[in-house]
Amino acid sequence: MEAFIQGLVQGLTEFLPVSSSGHLVFLSKVFGFRGDLSYVAMLHLGTFFAVFIFTFKKLMYVLKRWKLIVMLMISTIPAAIVGVFFENYVEEVFSYSVLPLSFSLTAVFLLFASVFNGKKAMDDMTWWDALIIGIAQAIAVIPGLSRSGLTIAAAIIIGYRREDALYYSFLMSLPVTFGAGVLNFEGAGASGLVGLLFSFIFGLLALFLLKKIVIMNKFHLFGYYLLVIAMISYFVR
Repeated sequence: MEAFIQGLVQGLTEFLPVSSSGHLVFLSKVFGFRGDLSYVAMLHLGTFFAVFIFTFKKLMYVLKRWKLIVMLMISTIPAAIVGVFFENYVEEVFSYSVLPLSFSLTAVFLLFASVFNGKKAMDDMTWWDALIIGIAQAIAVIPGLSRSGLTIAAAIIIGYRREDALYYSFLMSLPVTFGAGVLNFEGAGASGLVGLLFSFIFGLLALFLLKKIVIMNKFHLFGYYLLVIAMISYFVR
C-alpha cells in the first residue's frame, strides 16, 4: 500500500508543477513513509518511462536537429554538475524543514509565469535560453521546488510558447531522471520496483492532464495550491 501511494503521488506530482520530492518528503514526515533519496530516485525512473512515451514523437523530431540536441545538452549541464559535485549537500537538504519556503517559491514562479504569453518556438532556442532553463532544473533538486514547474515557468517567462515550454521541459528531464534512477537502482529493493510501476502509470496520466492545463494557462491554480500546502507544512512539524 505504501509503494502504491508513493507511486501515485510521485507519478502525479512529478509532472504537475507542485514538486514530487516535496510531497514525498511531506508524506514521509506525516505518515512515516520511506523518503530517502535512493527510493525517490527509483520512483523517478518510473516517471522517466512515462516521459519517454509522452514525448516520443517530439524526441524523434529533436534527434533530427543538431541544434536542439546541443541546446538540450546545455540545459542538462547545470543538473549534472549538481549531481556530481554536490551529491552530499543534496542529501542534507533533502529534508522536511525546507518545504514551507520552497513550496512558496515555486508558487511565486507559477503565478508570475501565468501573466506571460510568449511566441518563440523550440527551434528558436538559444544557448543562453537553454542555460537559464537548465539552471531552473538544477535548483529544483531541493524538495518543494518543482522541476517541471520551474523549467516550464522559466521557458514561458523568457518568451516561449506554453506547449513548446512543456515539451522542452520534459525532453531535458529524460537524462536526469534516467541517470538518477539507474545510479540508485540497487538500494531501492522490491518496494522500489512496485513504486516504479505505479509512478509510471500515474505519471503518464498526469502528463496528458498537464498538457491541457498548460495550454489553457491555468498555472496560477497550482500556485494557489502550493501556498496552501506551504502553510500546512509550516504548521505540521
